[in-house]
Amino acid sequence: MSLEYSLFPGCVPSAREFSCETSARKVFEALDVELRDVRDFSCCMPACLVHSFDYVTGLALTSRNFCVADEFDRDILTLCVSCYGNLWRAKKLMSDNGDLRRKVDELLATVGKSYQGVASVKHSITALYEDIGLEKLKSVVSKPLKGIRAAPFYGCHLIRPKEYLFFDDPEFPEKLDELISVTGATSALHRERTGCCIGCGSFFGEVAEEAALHLSVDILDSALEAKADCVIVTCPYCFLQIEMGQLLFKRRTGESYNMPILHYTDLLGLSLGIEPKELGMNLHKIDPTPLLERIK
Repeated sequence: MSLEYSLFPGCVPSAREFSCETSARKVFEALDVELRDVRDFSCCMPACLVHSFDYVTGLALTSRNFCVADEFDRDILTLCVSCYGNLWRAKKLMSDNGDLRRKVDELLATVGKSYQGVASVKHSITALYEDIGLEKLKSVVSKPLKGIRAAPFYGCHLIRPKEYLFFDDPEFPEKLDELISVTGATSALHRERTGCCIGCGSFFGEVAEEAALHLSVDILDSALEAKADCVIVTCPYCFLQIEMGQLLFKRRTGESYNMPILHYTDLLGLSLGIEPKELGMNLHKIDPTPLLERIK
């Protein structure tokens, strides 16, 4: 029987970065993994948005997603490392703080829910590495991406904080590197592989754009120093930030990085022989055509 997950696509793939969900769905389909849609899921972020909600209400809204997931007896699979981190944070708070859990359950009871926390949380990367495994992935790669140097960018909430995210070492991770190697590409070691793409800034809503631009350019410079052909991300928000950073840098300076940014599922999908358009790569703002021509 094939693996099944309740898909938690997250706000960014659903509203802005459509290629992330397109790519993930195509790759998991090729691996005979079912991603089941759950219409009743809601945003995972309110527990962090303390200026919009009181803390208990925010945590209740986040925890409600576990109540929904438990109804289907399937683990949650996220595409975004922020969703992954937020859901795990809620799970830890509900497990460790009895008084907080009691208050949250009182709120959940008003909508006919009760937190049980049976469902676990997977990210597309953790599912590929832990549930499917490197050997299985190696066995289905039909077009190894020999000669391609790919710079991994882990994303903060895939590996930190270590108190409740246990996928890999927070300072010296290696599992995304291993997943890159499975495709036949070479993982390019670079100084910003565990860095941050956003810090206190974002290109959405003009929040500290200078900080966001600085971080994006630093990631791109780091990848170029490692002679990378592309940057591999695990998060749609990281994808958008580093792509938008290139576009803003070109607008300000006239200089172009032209560094393709790929979701890991893009890289894996190409090695499985899936056409770039089927992965949604035609939606990328930084044209991946030169990289794709090399792969062909």
